[in-house]
Amino acid sequence: MNVCTEYDKRIFNFMQRQNCCLRCCFRFIGCRTPECYLNPIKFAKAAGYIEANDTSFRKICCMACLGILQKDVQEQIIEKIRVKVDKENYDCRTFVCALTIPVCVNLRERFLCIHCATQLNLSEDALLDLKIRLQNVKDIWKWMVTPKIGQAIEKQMDSTTPSPFLIEIILTYKFNKKECEVLLSSKETNNIESKRKKRSYDNRFSRKSMEALMAKLTDNEFFEYFKYVSFEKFATVDVENIICSHSSIFIGGRYNKLSRELSQTPWFINGEKKMQTSVQDILCTPIIEVTKAQCKEDVDVRNIYNGRPFAIELINPQMTKITEELLSDLVEKINQSSWQVQITSSLKVLSRHDLKRLKEGENVKTKFYRALCICRNASRDMLSLEKLNNLKRVKIVQKTPVRVLHRRPLSPRERLIYEMKARWVELQELKKLNITDNTSTFFVLDIKTQAGTYIKEFVHGDFGRTKPSLCDILNVETDIVALDVTGINLNWP
Repeated sequence: MNVCTEYDKRIFNFMQRQNCCLRCCFRFIGCRTPECYLNPIKFAKAAGYIEANDTSFRKICCMACLGILQKDVQEQIIEKIRVKVDKENYDCRTFVCALTIPVCVNLRERFLCIHCATQLNLSEDALLDLKIRLQNVKDIWKWMVTPKIGQAIEKQMDSTTPSPFLIEIILTYKFNKKECEVLLSSKETNNIESKRKKRSYDNRFSRKSMEALMAKLTDNEFFEYFKYVSFEKFATVDVENIICSHSSIFIGGRYNKLSRELSQTPWFINGEKKMQTSVQDILCTPIIEVTKAQCKEDVDVRNIYNGRPFAIELINPQMTKITEELLSDLVEKINQSSWQVQITSSLKVLSRHDLKRLKEGENVKTKFYRALCICRNASRDMLSLEKLNNLKRVKIVQKTPVRVLHRRPLSPRERLIYEMKARWVELQELKKLNITDNTSTFFVLDIKTQAGTYIKEFVHGDFGRTKPSLCDILNVETDIVALDVTGINLNWP
């Protein structure tokens, strides 16, 4: 676009008279030439939009973009981003930006389009064309500013992959609420307002609410509300916040839990931590220290043999260059930190496919347990373990156990006991276990179950919350003394 048309010049000059910056004047005529945004003064003069000696545009606060496309605000944003990224020290070499702008920018843009059409006697089709041609302020901002951000933070903009490192820029405007309130006096909002009074929150000024309200109003109705409004001419947007975040990284492997005195996750009841540490603490703490991330992964059960699969989510990691050497060092550090939990495989950074396989495996995998069970007030003559050995694919229904009700929802679920093998415990075995009870009957139960089965509750019944239980099958009071996980049938990772 070397020479302007008379029609475009009329719209351009009208927007200029409304105190729009040159970049916004070009936005309203639908200009897509890069030079008009990179060097708007030079381009406007060369194309004949403004006179060579015109200086009226130099120190205005833009009516349309509220300074978003103007140099002072851009430099302020770039400097705040540079300080934030330097402080938080993310090592990712690429980035992507997300810009949040005040919703009143949309109000002002629509008002200016309608006001222009009214003053220049444009047709309805011309007004529609004006709205369609208007270039999005956020798109222009990103195209102009993100290369400068990249230079300031020494990272490469990457919106195609996209980059896992996100910089969010949140801009606010101190008169945003005042301008939005103009629409809230419309008839269309009366019913909505009466309903909102019954709610405990007020989202009247959210982008979604305001855009829905604008969509209900015709151009004539909209213009009537703003026709006599005096828009603030000297205030620009403020940078409310710069938020840096990196998408999660997942690390996985297998571990053995060798202590019965250890919970899977930190165990809190009424705000009080019940156990000094947990599997999650032992696995996550060294990783958190290295990656500067947040992490998230039963009492009295051990995991032995080939280990339990696990995945750790590193939330918003700052150190993201995770090498095989680093993972190997982490295995050694974790294993040396506690005898209670030992990693039994190499760690690896997990792909989406790895995570999908793990999630699917949670539903279809089988688990193997060995339980030491006790029958009080019952002799071996009274019990038939063959009854257990002959059972296959027993369906049970379990309500959420009493022991975990404080942290899990109350809901019954159906599980499958594939098979069981039971044998009596010999006297010498009891001595090795330091069990001196001679009045009770002990047996070992090897059990293959669907994942997610509550084994302890299957043994003792949990006050009738598991049906059927061993108590029901053997018709005698049964309890559990010790429980080990002996295998997990899931080839992962």
